[in-house]
Amino acid sequence: MTPGFALPADLQARRLERWQQTPTTRIPDADAAALLIKRLGLVTLYAVSPEIPNLFHAYVGDPQAKPAAEWESPSGEVYGWRWALGRQEAACYTAIVRSRPTWVSWTLLPALLRLRGTLQTPEELYRAGELSDNAQRVAQALAASGGVLSTGELRQQAGFPTGKSQRAAYLKAVEELDTRLMLAKVFAQDDTDMRHALVATRYPDAVAAAEALTMDAALDQLLQVYLPAAVYAAPVVLAKHVKLPERLLQARLERLVETGTVTAMPLPGYKGTCYVWQG
Repeated sequence: MTPGFALPADLQARRLERWQQTPTTRIPDADAAALLIKRLGLVTLYAVSPEIPNLFHAYVGDPQAKPAAEWESPSGEVYGWRWALGRQEAACYTAIVRSRPTWVSWTLLPALLRLRGTLQTPEELYRAGELSDNAQRVAQALAASGGVLSTGELRQQAGFPTGKSQRAAYLKAVEELDTRLMLAKVFAQDDTDMRHALVATRYPDAVAAAEALTMDAALDQLLQVYLPAAVYAAPVVLAKHVKLPERLLQARLERLVETGTVTAMPLPGYKGTCYVWQG
């Protein structure tokens, strides 16, 4: 949304209430955060996109609040939820919205894997020239370990020793895999280290379910979860921030216009047509 433009007050109020970003609907703790993720399907830790809900604003009940770089603060409290949510496997934690860590509900994970992920194996991508040597080494190290390693273990076993240049090469390799939704972040029960896991190894049922979906069916599943709480969809921004196929997204929204599920209209501050939920 373009700064300086005001949405119709009722649309914004409904979105904030359903995203629980108001003083009367705010969430009190990590358990409530888990329920919020389950209901909304796609949630970031802090504000990353105006089109995707986040836990920080839901905790403080204020969409204008800014996080502070302090442990003893609301943002520090929310940061600590990563371990509580991760250890109870409340959702999948992987890089999605603007390539930032994002919680994805188990119900919605197959659809996101179909829309954003690569259902080929790292070996298949490597043979096709679509994956670098470094990214292949990271994937091989995870596969050889059974699918889960800490950052230090992964760097060592994938052949990225300490050093600035090696760290940069390692991060670029991980980014290649993250972009294809091939990696997830997982949390151990007995320490505070965050570990990396191969999605195909860790969540084989979700991958199998993704393989059975068409792109249209996956988009329909996403919109069925997203629209009732978001109240409206701005496909240009949503497609860019979640890296969805914009034309296909627009086409599925137009199908919802035909069924009376949404109404197409321009909204202040947004490029192109937006779609308002009629439920």
